[in-house]
Amino acid sequence: MEWNEYRMDKIKRYLTERKKSYFLNATIFVLIFIIVIFIFGPPRYYVVPILSMIIGYGSVEFVGYKLWKKDKF
Repeated sequence: MEWNEYRMDKIKRYLTERKKSYFLNATIFVLIFIIVIFIFGPPRYYVVPILSMIIGYGSVEFVGYKLWKKDKF
């Protein structure tokens, strides 16, 4: 088995074994985005808040994956 296939198998196992739901997390992020728009008003450019949410969610997932990998392997 190649290294890349082995890595993808670990990622697939992580995604199937994780406790959190993608739908739940996506819903929470959208709700937070809408609440922030209601509180502070609509931003001039929507690219920055959307990219910051994607980067924030990605970093949380990356840390969760690293912790899972440390515990499992």
